Order: sequence, then C-alpha cells, then structure tokens
Amino acid sequence: MTELEKMLFWATLFTYALSFTLYMTTLVMKLDRHARKAYFCLWGGFVAETATIAVRWRVTGHVPTIGNYEYALAGTWLIILLTLWLITFHRNLQYGALMTIAGSLLFLGSGYSSNPTLRPLSVALVSNWLLIHIIFSWLAFAAYTVACGMGLLYLIKTNRPVQAGGILERLPDPDSLEDMMFKYVIFGFINHFLSITTGAIWAKDLWGGYWSWDPVETWSLVSWMMYGLIIHLRVSLRWGGKRLAWMAVLAIAGILISWLGINFVVEGSQHLFNVR
Repeated sequence: MTELEKMLFWATLFTYALSFTLYMTTLVMKLDRHARKAYFCLWGGFVAETATIAVRWRVTGHVPTIGNYEYALAGTWLIILLTLWLITFHRNLQYGALMTIAGSLLFLGSGYSSNPTLRPLSVALVSNWLLIHIIFSWLAFAAYTVACGMGLLYLIKTNRPVQAGGILERLPDPDSLEDMMFKYVIFGFINHFLSITTGAIWAKDLWGGYWSWDPVETWSLVSWMMYGLIIHLRVSLRWGGKRLAWMAVLAIAGILISWLGINFVVEGSQHLFNVR
C-alpha cells in the first residue's frame, strides 16, 4: 500500500464514520439540520474511496480483486453507491444509511487488517471476463447488503408500538422499507445470476469447463437459490412483513460464506484471486 493510498483510505474511513455519527445524531437528538451534513459527508467518503481504488488500480495495473482488502474496497464502494442512490431519490429512507455505513466500516476494517499489500494479478486471470464477472458479483453483494439493512430497520421499527415523538417514529414507515427491501433483493438476484453465468463462461476458457463444483461456485449457487426462494415466497405465497425482513437479514449469511468465509477455511479453491 502506497502512502497516498493509505492517506485516502483513512480519509474514507473518517468521513464514513463522521457521516454515520451525524445521521445517528440526527435520529436520536432530532437535530434535522445535521442530516444534510451527513449526506455530504457520505459523498465525501465515497469520493475518497473512489480515489483510493483509482490509486491502487493505477499502481497494481488491475481492478482490485486480490484478497479481502481489495474485495472490501470494491464491495463497499458499490454498497455506498447504492445507498447514495437510495437516499438521494428517497429521502424518507435516509436512515437506511446507518445500516449500510456501519456494515461498510466493518467490512473495510476487516479487509485492511487482513493483507493490504500490493500484488500483481496472475497472468492466467488477465481477461476482460474478470471485470465483467466481478462487477455483477459486487452489484449483487451491494444490493443484498442494502436489502439486509432495510430488513434490520423494518424489524426495529415494528418490534414495539411506535410512540409519538419517539425515535422509532422517525424511522421510515414499514411499507416503504418493505417495498425497497424487496426491490433490492430482486436487483441483487438478477446481478447474482449474471455473475454466475459470466463466471461459467469465463471458467470454460480458464479451466476448460463451465462448472467444477468449486467451493466458491457451490456456495454462490446455494446463496442465489436462497434469494430465489425469498422471491418465490413473496410473489407466490405473499410472504411479507417480518417474515420477509427476517429472510432478507438471514440470507446475507450465504453471501458472506460464499465471498468471504470460504477464504478462511479453504486452501484449494480455484478462485485464487479471492483466497488469502
């Protein structure tokens, strides 16, 4: 990690943390004047993270794909991007940023503590399919994370009766949370399918077969089917409310196992660019 990247990375963490603090202050202390400051701080952190990725990409010569640190950079960048889109066009859902910012800070901290050293990309992995495949993967991960955040807010909002003037009253209404939660699940599901499909096409050129039941491939398929089940239950059986929220929250576990957890327990995965 270069000194410039390190400086930009810590600037990213600081501004994201400041944005989280301002949003929390706005919610708890009812200081609405801080909401706009929190919004612009979030934009500031996003710009700093964009610069961090650009510097690392420039130095290594490849899109960040090696190890948990680079994966955290790219994944949280898209999480915050989707969060900014959400709160820009749906200001009533601005407190959803609390969940996604907190998750992004944890993800970035975990990635930084793993192995942020600069490493070149293996010659075998130099392909346009790599960028296409990981963009769809990151979009799916980001969308599922936002859906999880909406689900957590829904459960908090509906956990007990809302008192007039209380904190819960200031959270988004359950109907808006449920609607946006399901939309992000669908968006993630579509991108997840495209990730698996493009990965299979690339695998044919890289390893000689479309599918090899690699641990990452298998868990990615399992987690995709989990979200497919959520969509099926919602559309066919009209599951909604707390059941939908709990499913959106719990299903993220499959994604974490697929794209993060396997890295800590598997030594022989073919996904070398994403194994420690």
